[in-house]
Amino acid sequence: PRQPVSQGGMAGLGLKCKPSVVGLYLFVLVHEASCFMSGGMRATPVRGLQTPLINKPAPQLRTSSVNLRMSSMAPPPIEPPIEPPIEPPRKEESSMLETPCLGAAETTTWSWNGYDIRVAQTPPAVPSNSKPPIVMIHGFGSSCDTWRNQYDAFASAGHHVYGIDLLGLGGSEKAADADYSIMLWKNQVLDFVQQVVKSESVILVGNSIGSLVSVNCAADEERKHLVDGLVLMNCAAGMNSKFVLYDKRTSPVGKAISSVVFGVLEFVLNTKPIAEFFFNNLRGEDNIQQVLQNVYVNKEAVDADLVRSICKPADDPSALAVFVKIVVGDPGTTPDTIMDQVKAPMLLVWGDQDIVTPLKVGYGPYFAKELVETRPLTELVVVSGGHCPHDDCPEDVNAGVLNWLSRLPAAVPARLNQ
Repeated sequence: PRQPVSQGGMAGLGLKCKPSVVGLYLFVLVHEASCFMSGGMRATPVRGLQTPLINKPAPQLRTSSVNLRMSSMAPPPIEPPIEPPIEPPRKEESSMLETPCLGAAETTTWSWNGYDIRVAQTPPAVPSNSKPPIVMIHGFGSSCDTWRNQYDAFASAGHHVYGIDLLGLGGSEKAADADYSIMLWKNQVLDFVQQVVKSESVILVGNSIGSLVSVNCAADEERKHLVDGLVLMNCAAGMNSKFVLYDKRTSPVGKAISSVVFGVLEFVLNTKPIAEFFFNNLRGEDNIQQVLQNVYVNKEAVDADLVRSICKPADDPSALAVFVKIVVGDPGTTPDTIMDQVKAPMLLVWGDQDIVTPLKVGYGPYFAKELVETRPLTELVVVSGGHCPHDDCPEDVNAGVLNWLSRLPAAVPARLNQ
């Protein structure tokens, strides 16, 4: 039987001892069993080298008529070798920025604070002013492609549906100079709502880290009015698993053990040759497929399109630097500490066989029991699926979300009066 790995070991992923598989466990430690983005290195020719023959003395020739004639001839000039021009890597070869998003009607680029952000959208089949737009936010190592089964389903119900790739992930720019955090992504999403969606309010739908970003958007003191409702799917408790060092739900022993684990992890990732070794082993399609097969219940959903959408960003030259920043960075505030600031109606959707953020371990009981029993306007739908239920069992998830959305207008005034 599979064991939870968000607070446990590698057994849940079915992994054993190969170096590439050990590397895969690093991804599980940061809440998302998928791979992304790795950069390569390019050898640079050494300039200014001259042929050693130039500095050698001329050979002594025998005094023959032939050699005299040869010595009287001027030697041809010796030219330094011509270096081939160094071409910069072509962006389109390694970027997903302009790659059409799976399942979406159109894919565009949005410039945010000087960074290129990949955006997908599908307009409603029948436009409706009463149906708020939906903005979907993916998890770590993923992209808006994983919402491939939601674009048409939600648009058919009258919603304008958007998917956005978070900065540094998916098809968005891999900005090595950015300080990655939940707050950064929160501002990205809220700016997107105001600058691109241009709606008074939206429904935020998130998975894993995307759910945590959504919670922070709805808790933002100045812009929480932009969020009319939250759909949180298998919500993460931090940008990475370092939150266990600070939260109130981890025992002192757990904190001590975790401190050692994260110390080793940070050392490995900050040692570039070692990080590159693991990362290059991680990003292969076989490894990614193995991880996905263990976090998906429906194995048929792990198809070539899904694997490719996760592997392709690995060609970006800055991806390794981004990955390290996310894994060793500030995990952010856990959801329970800011939940009182969230007033929007909330639907929790959980895969019952999730081994990354399981219902019965870690923050699972907080969402599935404490929150549902004590927070108004909060519902829970449990489906037969894993960590990405929207792609693992889309029919059940879509039915649950659409049912909740159909009852949402009556709940919004109640939220506003709180």
